[in-house]
Amino acid sequence: MAARRTQEERRESTIRKLLDAATEALIEDGYADASVQKICGRAGVSQGALFRHFATREELMVAVGEDVGQRTLLRYRREFQGHKDARERAEPLVLAMRFVRDRCRSRLNQAWYELAMAARTSPSLRKGLRPVATRYYADIRRLGEELLPELAAALGDRFAVLVDTIVAIFDGESVHRFVLPQPAVDEARLDLLGDLAKLITRPG
Repeated sequence: MAARRTQEERRESTIRKLLDAATEALIEDGYADASVQKICGRAGVSQGALFRHFATREELMVAVGEDVGQRTLLRYRREFQGHKDARERAEPLVLAMRFVRDRCRSRLNQAWYELAMAARTSPSLRKGLRPVATRYYADIRRLGEELLPELAAALGDRFAVLVDTIVAIFDGESVHRFVLPQPAVDEARLDLLGDLAKLITRPG
């Protein structure tokens, strides 16, 4: 006979369902149409259950932003560390940039873009997301330092700027692709960034 779940386990399970459902609603329907009704329908929980855990829809969306960031970083780490052979063959920074681009283009990351775009015209959402974004991008920089320690040491304070610049480039590219996909330009851009990376990392 299976053990009964504790109250905390039931709480965590409900929150997980709501986070996953809200993420899917953002990806499939966009922020404006990701209503409480749709989210609860996807999660299979009542609206009362949602509001027991999140005071407002906006509070849930801020929690989604934090969750998406954590999941994205975890997947990036696994991808980079899981390609040992590729790291030995390629310039580490070039490989790191390829994985950044893949994560920016990922289905999961579309939820983050929906939130970021909605925050542009929603002061309250922007206020809620700002500390989440601050932690997220700080975690990205720390992960970069962990995965590329030699480059981080060589560049010093400029490494953080480099990481932020790479993320900004591929965030912008991903948003452009929603309307105007340009695969050839995207590959040429990556080649150009690779050439620049070689100049940055060249000894002396």
